[in-house]
Amino acid sequence: MQEAQVDPVKPWRDRSNTIGYITGGMEAQVDLLRQALAQLPADSKAVLILHAPGGKTVSVECGELCVTQLSSAGLVERSGRSTWVPSEYAQRWLENQDAHFLAAKLHGNVKFFGELLASIGDSTKHSDLLVIARSVYGLNWNSPDQVRRRTGWLRSLGLIELWGQRVVRTPEGNEFLKEITISTPEDAMGTRLEYQAAPKGLQLALGEVAQLEQVDLRKRRALIGYIPRGNASGNRGSGESPLTPTASIRLLVEMMGNGLTVEAFREKCSDELGISRNSFTTMMHALRHTGLVEQTAFNFFSPTKIGHQIKRPDSGHLLVAHLHARYLFFGEIINHLDKPSTTSNLVAVAKEQYGFAQASNGEIRVRLSFLQDAGLVERVDWQRFRVTPDGRAFAQALELQSPKAEVTEHSAENDPEAPVDVVQSSIIDDLRAYGRDGSESKAFEGAVGKAFAFLGFHAEHLGGPGRTDVLATAQLAAQDRYRIIVDAKSSGNEVVAESSVKFDALRDHKRKHKADYVVVVGPDFAPRLKNWAVDNEVVLLRIEDLVAILKRQSLHPIALTEMREIFARVDTFEDDLLEQYQSLERRTALMDRIISLSFQEATDDDPIAEGYISVENIIYALRKEFTPRPSAEEVGEVLSFLANPIVAALEVTKGRYKLVDSPKNISLRLRGLGGTIKTD
Repeated sequence: MQEAQVDPVKPWRDRSNTIGYITGGMEAQVDLLRQALAQLPADSKAVLILHAPGGKTVSVECGELCVTQLSSAGLVERSGRSTWVPSEYAQRWLENQDAHFLAAKLHGNVKFFGELLASIGDSTKHSDLLVIARSVYGLNWNSPDQVRRRTGWLRSLGLIELWGQRVVRTPEGNEFLKEITISTPEDAMGTRLEYQAAPKGLQLALGEVAQLEQVDLRKRRALIGYIPRGNASGNRGSGESPLTPTASIRLLVEMMGNGLTVEAFREKCSDELGISRNSFTTMMHALRHTGLVEQTAFNFFSPTKIGHQIKRPDSGHLLVAHLHARYLFFGEIINHLDKPSTTSNLVAVAKEQYGFAQASNGEIRVRLSFLQDAGLVERVDWQRFRVTPDGRAFAQALELQSPKAEVTEHSAENDPEAPVDVVQSSIIDDLRAYGRDGSESKAFEGAVGKAFAFLGFHAEHLGGPGRTDVLATAQLAAQDRYRIIVDAKSSGNEVVAESSVKFDALRDHKRKHKADYVVVVGPDFAPRLKNWAVDNEVVLLRIEDLVAILKRQSLHPIALTEMREIFARVDTFEDDLLEQYQSLERRTALMDRIISLSFQEATDDDPIAEGYISVENIIYALRKEFTPRPSAEEVGEVLSFLANPIVAALEVTKGRYKLVDSPKNISLRLRGLGGTIKTD
């Protein structure tokens, strides 16, 4: 090799599972790479022209090639928002043209590159290398594609050759092996773990843990919710990494100081973390449930005692113990990491052994991040985690839920006897958690389906190629029946990009499912999407707007026939919906005041009125409480309803009304009437 300095090999856990492939031929990868790098810098949308062997010309979009094929190996990097440039190392390779220099970069950034070269024996085939990758190095590959990509690069670099079906190392390959450090199977599989005594400071932290209030572990909250990572803040440098959940929680509590009004805290969060107004509402919902802040006066929040304690840099164990006492499957994770495990495996354990029905990759990743920040678990590679010696000692001090115990945690929306507010809260938690996690699209689709079912529709979660995510049907008489296709768009940065909504595809789905209306649900939407949506007769529904609808629907439900008219007005959807809910809320408020007036009249002991009150007197009493003033027709509708024998709240004699039961019994009767109607 030349004297050019080679970058150090990354630890196995930090190296990429995949290696890119440039279209144009396996043995031409190095030449194609050289051509691509020579055309940089270039915009993501620029088209790169590559000349493959045999006179074939290949066209490839710059961003697609750089993101999916070259960035994992450290060969390209972004410059600004949409420009790609060769990495410093790639630029040096273009100058020195040393095959070993490039191979060292690939080995240092990609798993099982030099290791594959070292695994070649006297009669090795691709199938043999796949077995070694899976069984010896723990790579979860189901096809030989990644093996063939690596051998393609190695052939292109002159380090191996193919003799029929045999893979053979060249003399150059043997020389290269002498220059690099090969990871051992123990490093790759994560089985090398030193057993040592826990640090002295851990005992102090465990003493604090012991003072925490014990809870019924089976009744802990399921979802942690939205924790901001600071990605959207203009005050953070472009090169800064996102905040970890621990750092974010600490920063939020520190920003609150000894207490702030909601508005002052919102402004701080906007300045420091770039949190939008809608995201702030979601974040506050999650932060309050952590028990680290509390409302101490009207519109005023302060850190709790434990909130002040977790500000200390050495309070990681205390924070984990506190969160363990509040959220399902938290400390229990530690006991399932004696052998390295993936997030997906932990999700399965959470659901099957602990009854955590809402477990998802996103929720488990957040828990693992807290545990990792506290030094209780460590990452073996991009997919797997294992316990540390500190973690083992720490877990022994926690009260953990038994995985074999009968669990009562279940999905509230599937329980016909669950209170409406419990079902609604469960759906809202899911919408907020999954909608802002770009990796939980299926879970978000499911949450959106449950939301439309709560609104009274028959909702089917379909998904998959050529099908809508959710099909919501208003099951009414044939002339009133209608269908809505719902596209659920989750987004890790809280804004659905213009390119994410395919209006042509939505039209196809609408036609295929014979739907009447189209709705797209997401955290928020890029500005131009809103105009395009109106032009394409699509309703864009933000998560927080859907949450507000669910809350109002639980108290003042709009009939499905009336909701149809609202979905038909794409350009005024939100205004029409708000007007309809306000009308229903006004009617309910009128009923409440009329019952109160009737109660006052009944208990006044007036021997002349005998507890009766006229319609005129009711309207007169309410004239200053409602704007506009209630009409005789509005009041008459409410009085007729309350005087109906089924409700039995009032009796009417000669146009005057008298209360015949207590307000409490009237309320119970109305609830009971609703509870007798089957909703499944």
